[in-house]
This record gives sequence, structure tokens and C-alpha cells, in this order.
Amino acid sequence: MTPIEGEEQMSLCALVSEISEEVEIRLEHDAHYDWIAFMPLRDSDAGTLTKYFGKVAGEDEYKYRGIECRQRSTPAYIDEAQKALIRAVDAYRDPEAVCEELRLWVDRLERGAVDPNELVITNRVSKKREDYTQSTRSVTALERAADLGLTGPSDQSVWYVVVDDSKHSRERVMLASEELDEYDTGFYRELLIRAVASVLSPLGWRESDIEQELEQYSESSLASFG
Repeated sequence: MTPIEGEEQMSLCALVSEISEEVEIRLEHDAHYDWIAFMPLRDSDAGTLTKYFGKVAGEDEYKYRGIECRQRSTPAYIDEAQKALIRAVDAYRDPEAVCEELRLWVDRLERGAVDPNELVITNRVSKKREDYTQSTRSVTALERAADLGLTGPSDQSVWYVVVDDSKHSRERVMLASEELDEYDTGFYRELLIRAVASVLSPLGWRESDIEQELEQYSESSLASFG
């Protein structure tokens, strides 16, 4: 919302109150932004009002709503990467430049240089293991916990690292309470790309564009090595 030059300005709080009364829907003033980006809907270019990020005006601070870094299940490494790449969007406003930053995060994963404790996923489960019919990652974590004598109430959270997502047994994951020394690189790379796609989607890029950019980087690196 841009003020009209030369016109008397109403405060945002007063404007929000006036609009709320007019449409009979309560609105709230979230923040004043230098810029804000709304994620497009999956099958449309229209933005969704529940998923966005932006730079708070006059502050070295960003707001995040609905994206991965605000989701309880997101591992710390993905959270940190997404926030860093939002700062890169602010600095460069260029998807290719953001992907330059992304390569550093991907390289760390692929080199096995990320502490598995930074990749712990937290999920809430609402039933006992025997009440589930599908073998999800959370269910295999419950199975592993039962093997280790760590059973708890049916309404609880499980903390785990995915170590081999191709499996559907309890070897698919390791619990955060175990001695963690490995992780499934491909699985976490996919999570990372998905989080970056959220950041770049307002600029018109999707996961396929990001993968293509990363592939070009890999090809040029191989050519340089040769």
C-alpha cells in the first residue's frame, strides 16, 4: 500500500478499523514492510495470503508466514538455509544469484558435512503404532522407539533423522536420542530444494528451474575439473 503524494494520510491502524467495519471482517495490521512476497498457489500465479515473507520496514528483520521455517517439523538446517536464502533474495532480487548461495548448502549436505542433529524432524503422532495402517516415517520412528523401550503416550511427538528413505522398516530412521552419524542425502536435498522453491516461487521459479540451475553448475564444475 503506497501513500498518495500530496494527500492527507490516515494512519494504518485507523484504516484497518475502517475497512473492518465496512466489510464486517476483522482485519489486523501485521507489520509495515519494505517489501513482501506472497507464494503463488500451486496451480495458479495468484498469491496465497497465508504464505509469505517480507522485510520489516526500517529493521534488519524479516517476517515469515506459512513457509517451511515456520513449520514445527522442519529440521534446523532447512530452517537456517531458507532464512539465509530469503536474505539473498533481499540482497540480489535475482533467482540465479540466490541459487549461487543455495549451492553452498547443497554441497555441505552432499559432502556429509552437516551434523545429523541439525536434520532432526519433529512430528506429532496422535495414535499408538498398532492403530496406524501405513508405514510413514513417523510410524517407523514409533516402531524404533518401541524396540528401544521408549514407548510413550499415544499423543506425543517423535524426533528422528531419515537415514534411508528407500526403506519402510524401522531402519528408515534413527531417533534423535540415538548416536547419530548418518543421514539420507537425497531425502534432505529434496527438502532443501522444496524450501528454496518457496522462496523463489514469487519470482516465477519452480523446483524444476532450481534443479536445472544446479545441474548447470555441476556440469561446469566437471568441465573445469577435466
